[in-house]
Amino acid sequence: MKKRLVLLVLLCCMGAFPALSEEAQEGKVYTIQKADGALITHLSGAPDVGDEYIAGDNGHFRITAVDHTTLTAQAEYLGVYVLPDVSWLDENAQPVTAQRRAVAMYCTHSDESYIPTDGKSSDEDRGGIYDVAEEFKAALEEEGITVYYSDETHHPHDAGAYRRSRATASRLVEQGVDAVMDIHRDGIEDPSSYESTVDGEEMTKVRLLVGRSNQNAASNKAFAAQIKAVADEMYPGLIKDIYIGKGTYNQDLLPQAVLLEFGTYTNDKNEVMASTGHMAQVMNKTLYGGVTGPAPAAETKEENTSAWTGVIWLVVAVVAGVGIYAFVSTGSGKGAMEKMKGTFRELGGSVTGKKKE
Repeated sequence: MKKRLVLLVLLCCMGAFPALSEEAQEGKVYTIQKADGALITHLSGAPDVGDEYIAGDNGHFRITAVDHTTLTAQAEYLGVYVLPDVSWLDENAQPVTAQRRAVAMYCTHSDESYIPTDGKSSDEDRGGIYDVAEEFKAALEEEGITVYYSDETHHPHDAGAYRRSRATASRLVEQGVDAVMDIHRDGIEDPSSYESTVDGEEMTKVRLLVGRSNQNAASNKAFAAQIKAVADEMYPGLIKDIYIGKGTYNQDLLPQAVLLEFGTYTNDKNEVMASTGHMAQVMNKTLYGGVTGPAPAAETKEENTSAWTGVIWLVVAVVAGVGIYAFVSTGSGKGAMEKMKGTFRELGGSVTGKKKE
């Protein structure tokens, strides 16, 4: 009787407070708003209390409550998030000697596609997201960056996708890369939320997603903030925002790891791909300062001049030393000169291989 009563209570509690699994949350779009109901943003997938959000204008928010029935979340305003200083972008960067530059890239949600171009939002064979990833890869390579890219699929699109893609990400990170990027598209219905005009060209924005449940969370967040700071300076309107969620997203594998959402499923894929070139330039500047190539000729000449100066001073020191020794051993200037001539003849013979007669 007691067991039945306990079971009944548990069932009632579950009915009153349904716990949504990650699978159940997939595909659901939540509205994040202020206490007065003013819209902050939309999020595909359930937010969690403690998540943070940095808007396009750098307004900083923290989720304080989530209602899974109405698919809404409330957030408190924390102030303006101060991005890293990127004033160095205005300076003329000096070329540096050869530097290995490498990043890794893969797609966890292999089915993600774009309805206007692909005809559907999801393709269990190979999603349109791979077209975006490969366009981004080519743009990064044009910047002189080596890209370790995997087009391996991780179907199905469920909570286990990140567990399956972890093996892929781990293999890529083992190549000794400077950053790892997981390429996605968003699940927000409204295409206008991502539409933008950057540098006079129509394209879609990029949302940066960071996990806060791993030992690299602080570094991952700082990396995303650096990307946004560089992009806001170079191409205003390219980065939509930054969401810092409860998940891990395999970002514990590397301090410089980030998930990039290129547009949403209702955007035209061609406009999405138009953003990849700009994003590649931003990543190059963020990671490497955009400086590449061999040392300039002027520096090489200066180094050569310094080397010859050192040789000349060495010769002078040797001659002076031999002269002093010759004078001390003979006691006269004439004798010293004769002794020095003999010494240098012997040295010359040693160098050329000729024996003294």
